[in-house]
Amino acid sequence: MLPHGGLPESISPYLLDLIGKTGGPKGPIGLQFIAQPEKEKRYSKVKGGLDPLNEDLHEIAPGVIYKYRGKINKKGTVTQYGRILWTVTRLCASYCRFCTRGREVGLPPMHKTNSTATIAHKFFLSDEEIEQVFTLLKSHPEINEVILSGGDPLTAPEPYLTKIIQGLVKLQKQGHIDIIRIGSRLPVHNPSAVKGWHYKLLAEIKNPYIMLHINHPAELTEQTKEVLYNFRKISLATILAQTVFLKGVNDSEDTLHELFINLTKEGIRPYYLLNNDPVYWARHFTVPMKRAAKIWGKLRPRLSGIADTAKFIIDVADGYGKVAVPEGNSWKVDLSQYRDFKGKKHRT
Repeated sequence: MLPHGGLPESISPYLLDLIGKTGGPKGPIGLQFIAQPEKEKRYSKVKGGLDPLNEDLHEIAPGVIYKYRGKINKKGTVTQYGRILWTVTRLCASYCRFCTRGREVGLPPMHKTNSTATIAHKFFLSDEEIEQVFTLLKSHPEINEVILSGGDPLTAPEPYLTKIIQGLVKLQKQGHIDIIRIGSRLPVHNPSAVKGWHYKLLAEIKNPYIMLHINHPAELTEQTKEVLYNFRKISLATILAQTVFLKGVNDSEDTLHELFINLTKEGIRPYYLLNNDPVYWARHFTVPMKRAAKIWGKLRPRLSGIADTAKFIIDVADGYGKVAVPEGNSWKVDLSQYRDFKGKKHRT
């Protein structure tokens, strides 16, 4: 558990078995899930190391982070659509040691915290809080997209997740929202925990998107592939894969090549490759930008058009936007600085 009380070491039996088969605690799976207390505590006094993306400041309703805002002109016409991230639980089937929300994810019951995030104070939202969010979406025509996150939404109890999904589906049918995404790592953390009702529930969504977090080809086991196939076949879901650059885990051209090729073979689209967020407990995982860009530049020419669909991006700390990193091998670029979506200059 981290100094502020979050992110306990909790690993599913499935993952423990996989860790044993892939090099143990120092292998690419073990490093992601087995705590390294001294390394994780080393930067705990660093200012801004709890919530560098300023999510708590952008929570406008229970669990709702509205950072990427839409715009409406004086005539009431939407000129730019916005999207919300809705954190509906702080629980996961296992806890990644680099989790961006380690300030609240996995906190024990009744734990006192300075975080203002709703899920930092409870495992799940109340019925009243869920209704508040539905009301918010009805009153904000510029919001056309909802991303369910947490914690892991798919770990939530069936009645609870059903209430949320079916409420969003109703709003989708009414024209209040267009796109529903579900961020999850459950197919990787514990594929046997994905049940038939998960597939049927997500099938109620028009064009559901699953944002799969996967970092290493060893995570794409036969059990995981079966779950992902079922989401595509039964739920008719589009699955997009997000991968975090992690030192010692996947900071290798060959490792990422194998991962992206295998994802593409399974009909899953590589979507984002990004450096880990600068939360204090994950700084030892950070791959220096020049090295990361060099790996990315060598990797891209090895991939076909359907496998190189991922963007290497920076999720801007204390800023705004997910900024794509140019391919250094193709262009002469200054990788020491960049501007976010609002023009603010940042250094890497």
